[in-house]
Amino acid sequence: MTAKPSIAVLGGGNGAFITAADLSLRGHRVSICEVPEFQRNIDGILKSKSIELQIVGNPGVKGGLAKLDTVTTDPKEALADAEVVLLVLPAFGQKRFAEACVPYLHDGQIVVLTPGNFGGAIEFANIMAKKGKGQKVKVAEMECMIYSGFKSEPTVAWVSGYKKGLRVAAYPGSDTVEVMTKLLNVYPDLRPAKNVLETGLRNINTVVHAPIVIHNAGWIEKSKGEFLFYWDGCTPGVGHTAEAVDRERICLGKRFGLTLDSMLDVSIEWYGHEGAKGNNLQEVLSTNPVYVKDYAPPTLQHRFLLEDIPYGMVPMESLGKVIGVPTPVTSAIVTLACELTQIDLRSKARDLKALGMGQLSLEELKNVVDFGPN
Repeated sequence: MTAKPSIAVLGGGNGAFITAADLSLRGHRVSICEVPEFQRNIDGILKSKSIELQIVGNPGVKGGLAKLDTVTTDPKEALADAEVVLLVLPAFGQKRFAEACVPYLHDGQIVVLTPGNFGGAIEFANIMAKKGKGQKVKVAEMECMIYSGFKSEPTVAWVSGYKKGLRVAAYPGSDTVEVMTKLLNVYPDLRPAKNVLETGLRNINTVVHAPIVIHNAGWIEKSKGEFLFYWDGCTPGVGHTAEAVDRERICLGKRFGLTLDSMLDVSIEWYGHEGAKGNNLQEVLSTNPVYVKDYAPPTLQHRFLLEDIPYGMVPMESLGKVIGVPTPVTSAIVTLACELTQIDLRSKARDLKALGMGQLSLEELKNVVDFGPN
């Protein structure tokens, strides 16, 4: 039997707690690390080194009390014995963690951003190139976080969803086979993507979060999020807007030689084993058992806009301008999000320019994501 890889989970939020707990319960040695300025996120488990994982519905994940090997704010300690390093945090925190961890990575490790959003693995690799010590580390990303759930208490997390068929790509794509060999010992349901453009463009959050928030902005502000985000907030009209964004996303993929599944098909692939079904995106989102406890954000100043716009939608808009694919609905949502939040989200985007790739042609960009920079 293949030995289970030891894991370092970087982050202290919902996804990090669920990830650490599930992998520990499945027999991995797990460390969890938060940056010092957010130590409060892990204060509840610093002494006990344990997380109670509770199950909602039928995600196919085992619940129980998970014992962790290390709980720390010291990346050197967390990374020392890890074979696989999972960054499980919002995109706007990935750079901070990359800069903190790069000095302590060592040969043979695999770093996986869950998810990468747009350009996460590229940004991490760029930081490695600038601030690393020449370590032979493989960098990859998932298209989305593999779980759905939340922290309910400082020591408790619950999980309602587990995505099957989630795509993974390394940067460059030529490393994906090697990365998958190790990751399948952690998550056997993963599938390889062609490259990080595919994982970046397949993240369902980019398609659904912002349209639902914008169409329900008044309800969110009035009720402080006291309604079910998908079940109540995704009505037929809202679903039409999300599907329009989805069509623009698929057109972008075609120009890069990618055959992207619709978000309807992706949702059913991920959650069909839990009962997700429907004939259109609205039907799936508004009835999916996974979302039975997913409440709306309490404010518009939330990652559904502050993350999914600059790390998802603005890069889509940027790609469209570079390769000549119109994205009018995506651009309209970006503009409305900027007005609703009173933040210039375009200026904060991790787009091609921010990744140092703004000058590349279509063919040059495809070559870099497949084989790496020259």
